[in-house]
Amino acid sequence: AVVSTQSTGVPNVTVPMNFGKDLLLSPTHNNIVLNTSKDMTVSANSVILSFNSPVIGHLTGTLHLTSVDMLEFDREAVQLFVEAAYSGTVEGLTRALFRDVNKICKVFKVDWMSEKCVEFYKEEAETVTTASYTDLLFLFEEAAYIVEMQKSRDLVEVALKRIEVLQYKKQFIDQYLENVDRLSTVKLDLVIELAGSEVNYIVQTLTNQLTHQMRVQGPPISVNSRYLLNNSNLHLCMKSDRNLHDNLFTMLENVSTDFETMRWVFQLMKRTQQQEQQQKEEPCTSTTVAPIPRNNKIPNLYHNMNMEMSYDQFVNWLCTSGDITNVLLALEAVNTWCRYQYKTHGSFSSKSQLNTLLERITGMMNTQGWLKLPYSLRFDGWGTWGRGTMSRCCVSEGEKCGYVEVDCIDTCDKPLTFLSGEGTLIFHFKPPGVTTCEQSGHCGFILKTIPSAGKLRTLELCTDTKDYDNTSVHFHDSIRAENMHIICYDSNCYSRSISWFGGLHSGLETSDDFMWWNDIYFIFRSFKWKILYLI
Repeated sequence: AVVSTQSTGVPNVTVPMNFGKDLLLSPTHNNIVLNTSKDMTVSANSVILSFNSPVIGHLTGTLHLTSVDMLEFDREAVQLFVEAAYSGTVEGLTRALFRDVNKICKVFKVDWMSEKCVEFYKEEAETVTTASYTDLLFLFEEAAYIVEMQKSRDLVEVALKRIEVLQYKKQFIDQYLENVDRLSTVKLDLVIELAGSEVNYIVQTLTNQLTHQMRVQGPPISVNSRYLLNNSNLHLCMKSDRNLHDNLFTMLENVSTDFETMRWVFQLMKRTQQQEQQQKEEPCTSTTVAPIPRNNKIPNLYHNMNMEMSYDQFVNWLCTSGDITNVLLALEAVNTWCRYQYKTHGSFSSKSQLNTLLERITGMMNTQGWLKLPYSLRFDGWGTWGRGTMSRCCVSEGEKCGYVEVDCIDTCDKPLTFLSGEGTLIFHFKPPGVTTCEQSGHCGFILKTIPSAGKLRTLELCTDTKDYDNTSVHFHDSIRAENMHIICYDSNCYSRSISWFGGLHSGLETSDDFMWWNDIYFIFRSFKWKILYLI
């Protein structure tokens, strides 16, 4: 990296360069202090560090700082970083120091040293010539860390290839998944990638865990175990080992103690059958497992409903419609239909009719196995029903809920106006499976409006890292749009349904209808957005 830019005829200073580590022993040479963890310090010269790091150059040359905080790093890692800057080599780098030194290089933008760290990692991989779980675990964990923290796959191929070359894939997966509940989704994705077409390695391990679980009457199947099964091509397991495949589903059925788990098992089995049917229709010669495609559209927007239905017709439709797949969509359908009745007929349905609708919805929750809503929503107003009447649709206080509430940090004037133009919504959210995160800013996601063929824009989850540049949030790949249900609240904390505006979106309703909904239904001028996220 060229530092000097003056055209004086003198060669520019470039790094790496051997400035001489002996200079570090001189107290008159050192003019900057690097503060490390445990109240330790490392002294160095700001000029030499600035030659290597433009970040330190800015801190010392522009901001005139005489000390720099590196408090998340141990003194040993910072000392090696400084010595490398002085000597032009990473001599003394060890596995124990690799992660911190590599991260310091990234944070302070010392590119040549980052490359040396990658070279060290590859050399370490080459030294692993016999199958050792400890050695391979180091390679796998560091590759996963770089993916999580730096969104880089530079080390992934090296780690996975070494495990495969040593023919240790099955043993590694079996041992690594012993603590499956503690793994992040990034690590789970790498396990799936490592297994490749040999999905039975994952299935065998999880089946063994389920067998043990039945013996000790442990907790139901974990979120991470579900994630692995949801994102693995179980049809490949069925092809290679039908007995193992069948045994898995037998175990799943035996540990399914509630309706929701039973429904998930059924959906998992159905997906496997669809994969089998697709295989028959489109024979595939490749053994590569295709990644599960993303659908980034928020799924509850713009459902269609005939607003002109009579009460009896509406009740029949509510109980039989295939578009209503959870209690939120049912509640919002009632709310929207009743509001339309007010618009066209000047009144809602009677109180007894509304109570009947609520009874029907709670009955459907039991028969369909719908998840209850968070406890806090029982105190929200839902327009049609007042505050406090939603207790039958919500969990009890302290009871575990299948949804988490994610509040938007932004507000908007009118929801339909917002959905008619360009706009973004920012949410702070640490997804399940992410226990620690060292990235800057908040974990979260951004939704943005996207032009569509209809009158209203679709709302989509941003998954491109460029969308998160210069924002307060960073994105985790495990966040999925299909797990989201968006609702909005007015300034009086009453929910305003937006799921059933398919008529406005498709143009079946007129511009006068649009104005009525926007000006009368969304009567207030400040609205907040909330996501109910299925976990």
